[in-house]
Amino acid sequence: MIGKPYILTLIIGMLLCLDVFLMMRYYSWGCTLDQIIPFALFVLLAEGITLYSIVRFNQLINPFTIYSVFIYIAGFSFLLISDRQAEYDTHYLFIISLSIISFIAGGFVAMTTYTYSLRSYMRPLSKRMSLAFLLLVFVAGIGVFIMEIRQLGYLPILNLGNAEVYQELNENEVTSLHNLVIVNSVLPAMFFILFKRKSIRFWQFLLLSFVSGFIILNFFSRQIIVLFFFSMLVAYSYYKTIPAFRLLSIGAVCIVLFIVLGKLRGSGTEEANSMSVNDFLKDYGDITKPTNIIESYLSLYGAVNFTTGNTIVKESLRDEYLSLGIYTARPIITLLPVNKESIYPLQYSAYTKLGTYLVDPFLDFRWFGVIGLNFLYGLFSMNSFKNYIKRNGEYYIVEWSLFIFCIFMCAFTNFFHMFFVAFFFIVNRIAIK
Repeated sequence: MIGKPYILTLIIGMLLCLDVFLMMRYYSWGCTLDQIIPFALFVLLAEGITLYSIVRFNQLINPFTIYSVFIYIAGFSFLLISDRQAEYDTHYLFIISLSIISFIAGGFVAMTTYTYSLRSYMRPLSKRMSLAFLLLVFVAGIGVFIMEIRQLGYLPILNLGNAEVYQELNENEVTSLHNLVIVNSVLPAMFFILFKRKSIRFWQFLLLSFVSGFIILNFFSRQIIVLFFFSMLVAYSYYKTIPAFRLLSIGAVCIVLFIVLGKLRGSGTEEANSMSVNDFLKDYGDITKPTNIIESYLSLYGAVNFTTGNTIVKESLRDEYLSLGIYTARPIITLLPVNKESIYPLQYSAYTKLGTYLVDPFLDFRWFGVIGLNFLYGLFSMNSFKNYIKRNGEYYIVEWSLFIFCIFMCAFTNFFHMFFVAFFFIVNRIAIK
């Protein structure tokens, strides 16, 4: 539908009008031209790559549309809206620009070359063994969940009015077994595949999914809930096309739920309950401009993270800190019996400080990492997407979901190298491949 010339022209015209409105709005706030011009350039790039990829693939969700969210936030971060923000150093400006260019270049190479798949040296499991394996993972996750809840002392979902719940959840010590808990974010998608393979009945799929959903809701982790949403949406879309309007409606509902969950997470104190969500965000994020709730979220959970990344890069250059691949090798190092705090100093931890995904490749390999790793991110994500839309196997449902998640979370931290993502890949490969 969007490929029709008059519709495409109308959409471009509407986007340009919106861009002009936003630039005038931010100029009225006192934002200078050296803030507005980069914002405009990045926004135009995000819109251009989005429209191109939708027309090219006839798919609303693809690697470029998801990555355009990061590009937009990168542009928005040039607007100094929060007192926590600062102007970027030249090094960091090059990191942002080269990362985006390299990711897009990797995506384009994958678009124009053959689609490949890693060969599986293990015999595929039978339907019965696949179900048995996933049920084993499921039951193990329930066991770990019960252990962690006993350690905490209560069910978090029953204490939403307690302002300290989220803090206590973060302080509750967990082991690597916690990955068996958060794998429940993708298990429903795998159970849906088994339902389509007629390995389980629909009511069994609903029951298993309900339990998984209950488990992940108890941790108030919006990133895990986002992964649950992505994986289920991608799983359903594999078997039945979702109209674009309905897809946008689902996205709008999820944004509302995201905001509501954030409000519940921060509620409990009299001061927080008496403030609107937007006022709370502005107060918490030291936002000094008359932002709406979307702009407040973009500032607090996006622009501020870019400033954090700039600080980490600046300190690493000052201290001549070079990590030589330890962040890229995080999935392997996580399994080793070593002191992680000594390997990943807090001062340079973009994961702990939320310094965007840009930092780790630079810390590992400097400019080679910025260009090379971003190229690979774009290449592999686009290849996975192509396998998915060509219906080359149900395995690509969860694989593509994980790539969507990692790309979508780029403004927060680098999930491409997190152990739990690698663990989910392994579970998916054993059960579904």
